[in-house]
Amino acid sequence: MTTRTGWEIGMALPARILVAEDEPDVGMLLQEILVSEGYDVQLVSSGDQLVRRAQEQPPDLIIVDLLMPSMDGLEAIRQLRNDTRTAHLPMLILTAIGESSRVVEGFETGADDYIVKPYDREVLLARVRSHLRRATQLPTRNPLTGLPGNAAIQAEIKRNLEQRTPFALMYVDLDNFKAFNDEYGFSRGDRAIHLLTSVLKEHVDPNDFLGHIGGDDFVILHFGNRPEELCERIIRAFDEQIRTLYDEADLQRGYLTAIDRYGIPRQFGIISLSIGVVTTHSRTFSDVDEMSRVAAELKHAAKQVAGSSFRIDRRSDKRAINALSDRRSGNSPDALIVCRNNIAQAAVVATLNVCGYRLLTADNEIAAQSLLASHPHPGLVVAEVVDSTSTTWWQQLNDSTLLIALASDEAASITARDAGADAVVQPGDNPLAISDQLQAAIAALHNDQNSAE
Repeated sequence: MTTRTGWEIGMALPARILVAEDEPDVGMLLQEILVSEGYDVQLVSSGDQLVRRAQEQPPDLIIVDLLMPSMDGLEAIRQLRNDTRTAHLPMLILTAIGESSRVVEGFETGADDYIVKPYDREVLLARVRSHLRRATQLPTRNPLTGLPGNAAIQAEIKRNLEQRTPFALMYVDLDNFKAFNDEYGFSRGDRAIHLLTSVLKEHVDPNDFLGHIGGDDFVILHFGNRPEELCERIIRAFDEQIRTLYDEADLQRGYLTAIDRYGIPRQFGIISLSIGVVTTHSRTFSDVDEMSRVAAELKHAAKQVAGSSFRIDRRSDKRAINALSDRRSGNSPDALIVCRNNIAQAAVVATLNVCGYRLLTADNEIAAQSLLASHPHPGLVVAEVVDSTSTTWWQQLNDSTLLIALASDEAASITARDAGADAVVQPGDNPLAISDQLQAAIAALHNDQNSAE
C-alpha cells in the first residue's frame, strides 16, 4: 500500500511542520522521518522559540515535546491557542510512556492529539497525515480573526446570487491604517483589526454573513432592507471605540505623522471606516466578480470623503450600464475640497460636479492630507483659508495643481495669495454667488493654462 506524502494533500507546496524538541537526537530523527515523506520541517529546541517561529510564519502543523527548557510545551500551546494567527493550527504533543496525566493536561490546554515516545514511524506519519487532511477540509478562515476568508466569501455570494436572494454586499475598509500600523507597530495594528471585528460582530444582524478578506478588508452580506442604518451603527460605534487605541498625546494633537506611499511625510487623522454597498434589490449581477467589482468602486467613492463614510449603489440595471459607459468615456480629474463652512462646501460640491470633476472632500487640513496620500496630484484644490496655518500643507501640492482659496475677508485673501493661491473666491451666505465666482475663477485659470501652452 502506498502512503501519501506532504505533496499529496492538495497543497501547491509541501506542508510545513514546526517541531519543538530539546533533545537533539530525537529532534533530528523526527525531522529526518518527516522530510523523507516530503514535508518541509523546521526544528526548534524550546517553547519560546516555537511560539516566536509560529507567530512569524505560521506552519501547517505543530509537533511539540511537553518537557522543554525556557517554556514547556503546555505553556507554548496555551500561548499559540490564544493568538489568532496560530489558534487554528493542528498541534500534536510528544510524551513519554506513563505520562497520561500530562496528556490529559495537554488536551485541556488545546492539543489535538499525542504521540508516545519512543514512537512508531507509521503511527506518527498516519497521525500527521490525518490532521493535515482534516485541516485542509475545514472551512477557510482568516487566521487573524477566525472569520470566513476569501474563498468562503466568494462561495457565499455565489450561492445567494444563484438562489436570487435579495441582499446587500457591504465592503468595509479602514482609512489611515498603514500610518497607524507604522507608528504603533503590528501588535497594536492587530488590535485595531480585532476592534473592527468586534464592532462588526456586535452590529450585524444574526442572519447576516460576515467575512474577512484579509488585512483591513471585511465583507458583510446583509439580508435586511436597511443597509444605511447598519452602516450608521457600525460607523458610530467604531469611531467611538477606535480612539481607545491611540496614545493620549496623539489624540490631543488629532493626527499621526507618517510617510505616505509616495515618500512624502504627511499628517494622518484618526483611523476611520469606508464602506461601499451594492444591493440586488433593484439590480442583477451575472457573477461574483461583477458584484464585487461594483462594491469595490463604491468603497473607493467612500474613501474620497475624509472621515468615516459609506456609499450605496441603488442604480437599476439600465442606469448602471449608462454610468459605466460614462466612466469609460474619459478620465475625470480629481478636485480636492477643504472647507468647514457647510454652505460654501455644498456650493463648491455642486459646482465642481457640474464641471465634471471627481470630488475628494475634507473639512480640515489633516483630513486633506490623508486624502492626498492616496490622490497626490489633484487637478484642482478649493481650500478654505482662515489664517496662515490653513495654508502650510499647500507646499505638498504638485506644481500643476490649480489652487483656489475660499477667503472670507481681505486679510485671508492676502494670506492665500502670499501662500501661492492661483485665485481667490469670497464665500458668503449665497450659494449661487459662490458658484458663479468659482466657475469664473476656474474658466479664467483654464484660459491661462491654454494660453501658456
